[in-house]
Amino acid sequence: MTAVTRPSVRAATVRDAAELAVIDVRSWQAAYKGLLPQDFLDQLDAADRVTRWQHTLQATDWSRSGVMVTHPGHEVLGFARFGPTRDSEEHDAVGELHSIYLLPEAWGQGFGKRLMSVALARLVAAGYSQATLWVLRSNARARRFYETGGWAHDGASKCDDSLGFPIQEIRYRKQLR
Repeated sequence: MTAVTRPSVRAATVRDAAELAVIDVRSWQAAYKGLLPQDFLDQLDAADRVTRWQHTLQATDWSRSGVMVTHPGHEVLGFARFGPTRDSEEHDAVGELHSIYLLPEAWGQGFGKRLMSVALARLVAAGYSQATLWVLRSNARARRFYETGGWAHDGASKCDDSLGFPIQEIRYRKQLR
């Protein structure tokens, strides 16, 4: 796969649900290898996530949130999901980059940077003046990616144990305008 100067990005549709589920699982399995329990990563199955993606895409309020995909050709290589912050202590002017994932073979080629740029532009268009994101504390690769994109750790942290094991996350923040 060769690098593209300006990767194509478009809004995701329900027809993308199966591809998004595959990207979701393969990205987790590669990005979190050695950071999350291997037995958890091994049991991830894209088929289990298709319905969740269908519901997410059907329920999207494009005036405030969305899912963007990058596709240099016919194949979707990654996605960025964004919308209002999920943090109850934040005000309405704060949006959130909920997730950004790429197939591992697409890493380091500019697709993630382009997805982030488009997602942030959509957050600005929706009226948000700041954005936050949560990242696994131990995920040095992702933290470097966000820091290179102008994000900074804002001091907030949390432990999520909803998957049956503790996940230590830290919050990054970026001014949008």
